[in-house]
Amino acid sequence: MQTGLQSRIYLAGPFFSDGQNERLATVKAVLDQNPTVGYVFEPAKHQQDAIVAEFGNGSLVEAMKTPQWQNATYHADIQAINQADAVVAMLDFDVEGGNPRPDEGTMFEIGYAIANHKPVIIVQFTQDDEPLNLMLAQAYTAFFWGQADIANNLSQYDFINLPKKLVAKPVI
Repeated sequence: MQTGLQSRIYLAGPFFSDGQNERLATVKAVLDQNPTVGYVFEPAKHQQDAIVAEFGNGSLVEAMKTPQWQNATYHADIQAINQADAVVAMLDFDVEGGNPRPDEGTMFEIGYAIANHKPVIIVQFTQDDEPLNLMLAQAYTAFFWGQADIANNLSQYDFINLPKKLVAKPVI
């Protein structure tokens, strides 16, 4: 679903802590600089405000516990992935807490995108020796690893032609 010479991007990643939100904001800012990106869907910015007001009494934390919010959010995110040309997924989860494993929701979004033939571009700020799961290693189109790679190269990545960009990371 290309929109002229620019792509629609779904930005996947956890947004439950200040650190996660800062990293997502960095990726969004870099994508906004990319001339081949026309639109970035950020799930964190689409939190079902009417449902939060009605079922969460204005509290997102309370609304998130309700089946109404969960159902609406799931379907909105699936629709946004379906409308995207590519998914950019941040693997960093609870880095500040010492948990290098990716967020389960982000892994679902990656799997759904792959199953629907959407290219997945992975970003990971932490440059650790944590191995990459072989399923991710075989599925991604491009991988930007480390703050400098994200800042310097994601803004120039060609989201129209989507060239392969591999990373030398251990695989298990």
